[in-house]
Amino acid sequence: MEVNFTQVVAEQREEIKLILQTGRVERENENDIDPGSRLIQIITGVRRSGKSTMAHMALRNMNYAYANFDDERLGMINATQLNLLLEALYREYGDFTHLLLDEIQNVEGWHLFVNRLQRNNIRLVITGSNSQLLSGEFASHLTGRYSLITLFPFSFREFLSSIGESSIGTPTARSRGLIMNHLDNYLHTGGFPETVKEGKVSSYLNDLFNAIVTRDILFRYNIKHPRTFKEIASFLISNFGKEISYNRIKNIFGLGSENTAKTYVEYLEEAWLILTLPKFSFKMQETLRYRKVYNIDTGLCQINGLTFSENLGRILENVVFLDLKRRSGKEGYEIFYYKKSVEVDFVIYKNRKVEALIQVGFSIGNDKTRIRETKALVQAGQELSTSMLFIVTMDEEKTLTEGNNVVQVVRITDWLLRD
Repeated sequence: MEVNFTQVVAEQREEIKLILQTGRVERENENDIDPGSRLIQIITGVRRSGKSTMAHMALRNMNYAYANFDDERLGMINATQLNLLLEALYREYGDFTHLLLDEIQNVEGWHLFVNRLQRNNIRLVITGSNSQLLSGEFASHLTGRYSLITLFPFSFREFLSSIGESSIGTPTARSRGLIMNHLDNYLHTGGFPETVKEGKVSSYLNDLFNAIVTRDILFRYNIKHPRTFKEIASFLISNFGKEISYNRIKNIFGLGSENTAKTYVEYLEEAWLILTLPKFSFKMQETLRYRKVYNIDTGLCQINGLTFSENLGRILENVVFLDLKRRSGKEGYEIFYYKKSVEVDFVIYKNRKVEALIQVGFSIGNDKTRIRETKALVQAGQELSTSMLFIVTMDEEKTLTEGNNVVQVVRITDWLLRD
């Protein structure tokens, strides 16, 4: 296909003006991008989470050029045509020092092009909607030459900022009520910038889900049974917060092998639609075979007709998981779930030891629930040698004791807004 690169580059340049003129939310990890570094700055995350906007804002004071490979006119080009694109960029922008390449994973062999640009001292910022952007051959070519930033949809703190509520103030009845009102909205809409801005949650997220499944997975991997794959994707999206096994998926959908089920789950993870959590075990085989599945955003929890009220406990668990995942890179811990003699939602593992156990539930006001959750945490704490025990609930704050053990009960809003 013949592409008029000069026209494409000129038209895409107009996009920059719109992005920079539009009001936007400062992201919590925006400062992780260092445009002055010789390292390639790579931003990865689910589609429509704000990667491009964050990149443009980081480069707004730089002399930079821009190419968006999500443009259908660039979607089918090959690596040999990238030089023609580069020529068009210089013609449009002049002698730039920085270059933003948006969704470049769509071009096979992109890493060789990027390598060459870096050797020519061009400062590069790259975005990609595939978590395996740097897997295999790509990683070997770029080893030690990049800095990776992962962007999720809005956190609760970013959500508050997006609606102009950056500070709730002192904890009064009014402020508590307002923060809970905002939390209810956040749990319903999720954190994709467009859903927060427009409020059209169901239609937008259904379209996004279908686009990711179709464009980023079915076409990319040429899956032979697209209908079955879409059914598996819907099944996993609906079963957030639940344990899955590849053998069960194989049996439900009549797949040829567990390996096929595993591959399909990995495709959905690579596209950032879901995240899976391994089981904590000292037996490697058990750790690899079982997973709990979570959605990349709570808005997705309702797109298959699941009711909000009936699934609020699982939605809270999904939110806590995403919060832990956002923080894990900087704080240097791994996350697991525990299921042996008792079940615990999250195990925080750091420096080869269990640091904390976290249970999530809507409420522990019921005596039976409180006793069950507390005893499970205490027993797991003894088995895993940790005394840091937490229960995160919708609106409770207290300290519980069980023998010599202390369990901290924390409100979900306090948990999500902690430093």
